[in-house]
Amino acid sequence: MLLTPDQEMIRDAVRDFAQRELWPHAAEWDKKHHFPKAAHKGLAELGAYGICVPEELGGAGLDYVTLALVLEEIAAGDGGVSTTISVTNCPVNAILMMYGNAAQKAQWLTPLAQGQMLGAFCLTEPHVGSDASALRTTAVKDGDEYVINGVKQFITSGQHGDVAVVIAVTDKGAGKKGMSAFLVPTSAPGCVVARQEGQMLGGDCRDRQGRRQERHERLPRAHQRPGLCGGAPGG
Repeated sequence: MLLTPDQEMIRDAVRDFAQRELWPHAAEWDKKHHFPKAAHKGLAELGAYGICVPEELGGAGLDYVTLALVLEEIAAGDGGVSTTISVTNCPVNAILMMYGNAAQKAQWLTPLAQGQMLGAFCLTEPHVGSDASALRTTAVKDGDEYVINGVKQFITSGQHGDVAVVIAVTDKGAGKKGMSAFLVPTSAPGCVVARQEGQMLGGDCRDRQGRRQERHERLPRAHQRPGLCGGAPGG
């Protein structure tokens, strides 16, 4: 595959950063379960958090080939950092780009793309894995709010993420079309990290394996993004 001069320049810049700031420390970070905030800040300054997000929304406005190059070079330095940034770029940013309304993009997508926030994606559950058709987490409408209850497991950025896209059942009788996506601030009351899983996946066990509990968590209706899964229209 032939790369453009811009893609080569970006690849080389990220490679240089990874070799200097990630690779020398990766083993120690894994050993101590350390989340490298300084390294993430440096990658945010390089634009790694919002590769495909349009410039007017705070991103770099580049393509998915460039995103793949960036993630590959970061992974060569530290697989865990690459995975964390990958989840923020896609699916979190990608979901907001496709389904978010203007207010949601301003509140969440722009800070995510600029590296001011870290995103998490909450699909997998303890009893059903990633079988979306069998999810048990529910979101029940109560006035102008939704009340979410359930447990999510093996969540990348489950401990350090700032906002999570949570998939929950809103209509049990509608099967796969009865699910909706919700933007959940991890600071919301009821959003709890029950534990950090100790499994090693891809050489990293730092912020990869959080178990999140959503207990009577109340969200404004405007935090729903049902178009992703086919639920009833939200605000």
